[in-house]
Amino acid sequence: MKCIAKAALKAGLGSVLALPGAGIAHASDLILVNGTIYTATDHKWAKAIAITDGKIEAVGSDAEVLKTKTARTKVVDLQGKMVIPGVTDDHTHIWFGSLALNGFNLSTATENITPESNRALFVARIRAYAQAHPDMPILFGRADFDRSGSAASLATNKAILDEAVPDRPLVVHSWTEHSLYVNSRALALAGITDKPLPDPVEEQYIVRDAAGHPTGVLREGAQEVMERALPPMPMDEKVRILGNGLHFMNSFGITSAAQLTGGLDDLKAFDELRKRGLLTLRVRQGFGAVAVDHHLTPKFLADLETARTTWHDDWISANIVKFFMDGAPTPPLYTAEEYTRIVTELDKRGYYLTSHALTTDGIKMALDGYESAEKANGPKDRRFRMEHGEDIRAADLPRFAGLGIVVSTQPAFCCGTTMSPDAITSNPWNSLLKSGVKLVFSSDWPCSWPPNPLAGIEQAVMRYTWENPGKPDGSRAGMPSDGHAEEAVTAEQALLAYTRTAAWANHMDDKLGTLETGKLADLVVLSQNILAIPANQIGKTTVDATVVGGRVVYGQLP
Repeated sequence: MKCIAKAALKAGLGSVLALPGAGIAHASDLILVNGTIYTATDHKWAKAIAITDGKIEAVGSDAEVLKTKTARTKVVDLQGKMVIPGVTDDHTHIWFGSLALNGFNLSTATENITPESNRALFVARIRAYAQAHPDMPILFGRADFDRSGSAASLATNKAILDEAVPDRPLVVHSWTEHSLYVNSRALALAGITDKPLPDPVEEQYIVRDAAGHPTGVLREGAQEVMERALPPMPMDEKVRILGNGLHFMNSFGITSAAQLTGGLDDLKAFDELRKRGLLTLRVRQGFGAVAVDHHLTPKFLADLETARTTWHDDWISANIVKFFMDGAPTPPLYTAEEYTRIVTELDKRGYYLTSHALTTDGIKMALDGYESAEKANGPKDRRFRMEHGEDIRAADLPRFAGLGIVVSTQPAFCCGTTMSPDAITSNPWNSLLKSGVKLVFSSDWPCSWPPNPLAGIEQAVMRYTWENPGKPDGSRAGMPSDGHAEEAVTAEQALLAYTRTAAWANHMDDKLGTLETGKLADLVVLSQNILAIPANQIGKTTVDATVVGGRVVYGQLP
C-alpha cells in the first residue's frame, strides 16, 4: 500500500483526491488532443475531447474541439495514445479485495502458493506476515487453500494454520470467497466447538472431521458465523483499507463498480470516503451475503429502503438485491416458490435484482422467477441480471433475451468443463450475443486477481483458462484454449462489455459508458491501441491515466 501512496503523490494525486461530489471546486477546463479516442458510440472514433466541470463538453476532431478552448483551459497532447470510456466493473466485492490488499495474498496473477504445492512455503509466508504485524489482533489473508476437498486434506487445514499462527485468530479467505479457512484461535472467537451450531443452515456448512471436530473450514453460509464474531472495525481503519482498494481498481482503468456483497455498513464507509475527498470510484452497492438466502423481514426491507433513499447520486447508489441461486457450486439455496415470492415482491417495490447462478438448475430457477415477477407486476425497465451464467441449457438460451436479462460473466474464469452435464458448453458468450443478450464482462474481484479488464479482454478473445500446474515454487503457467473458439468474442465486443453495456446494466447509460457530449468525464488513457494489436498482446497493455469526473485519479496524462 505504501507503493500505491507514493505513486499517487508522484503523479500529483495529492491535489486530485478532492473529487466532484466531495464539496470541492471543479478543476479548470481540460482538452485532450491528438488521441486515438474510442467513443463506444456509432461514430466510434475521435481525435480530441473537451472536459468542463467534470463532464464532456465536446468530442471530435482537434480543430472542432479546440474551438471550446478558453484562457483557463489546459491542453494536453495525447501523442496518439488510445482513450476508452471508463470501465464499469459490474461484479466486485470491493471490501474483500481491499482486505486482501491489506493482508497477505498467496494467490495472485504471478504465484499460487498452496499447502498442496509447497506446504513449507505456505506456512513460512503466513508466519512471516504475522511476525511483521505483531500489533494486529486478528490476521487476514487470501489463498487458494485446497481444491481437492478430500476428507483427509480438509482435516489438516486447521493444523496447518495453527502451525503458521498459534497465538492469534487467523482468517484466510478462499480465492472464491465461498469458504473461510481459520485456525483454532479463530474458531474459539467464533464459538465453533464440537457441539453443533443452533442454526442448522449454518451448521451444515461447518466442515467437521469423522469425529465431529471442526476442521477450520467454514463454507458458504457458515462464513457468517465468523463474520459476526469479528469486532467492529474503526471507521478510520476501514476508510484507509477501502481507499487503497479503490486506488488499486483505478490502476486498471476501473472508474465505476457494483459491489455485490454487503449492505448499510459498506455504504456508510463509502460515504465517509466521499466526505474526506477520497472517493475515486463510483459505487453501486448491492445487498447480499455469500450463499445466504434473503427473507423479507421488516429489518431487511427497512435497510433496503434506507439505502435507496439515502444514496442515489452519481457517486454512491444503492438499490440492488443479490440472490444466491447456488454456491460454488452448492445446490440452490431457495425453493422455487420461495425465490419467486421474494423476487416478485422486491420487483414490485422497484428494486433492481440480480442472481448468482452457475449451474443449469440455478439458472432455470432464476429465469422462472424473473418471468413470474414480470407477469405479476407488468412491464417496466427492470434490467434483470444474472451473475456468471456459465452453464446454460439449450432450451433456456432464448429466454435470456426474451426476458431482457443481462448476463454479467467473468473472462478470468473461462473456460473449463461444464459443471452441469446438460449445459451446451461453459461460458457460451457468442451464443448469448447472437441471441440478443446484453453481455457484460466483470472481474468478481477478488475472486479473480487482479481486476484487470485488459487481461479480461484478451481472455475473452482467446478463450484462455487460468491454470495452476502445482509447481513447487507456486508460480503460475499455462493458459491453453478450451477448444470452443466458436464462443469467443471480438476485442471490440469485449471492450463494449466492460464499458457501454456495463454502464447500461448498472442503470448509468445516460451518464457513463460512452464518450459523448454531456456525459460524465470518466475515461482511461492506454499504453497502446488494444483494437489494433494481436489479441494475445492485449493483456500486456497498461493504464497510463484513469480520469473520473474530469480528475486524474491514477497515473498521469502525457
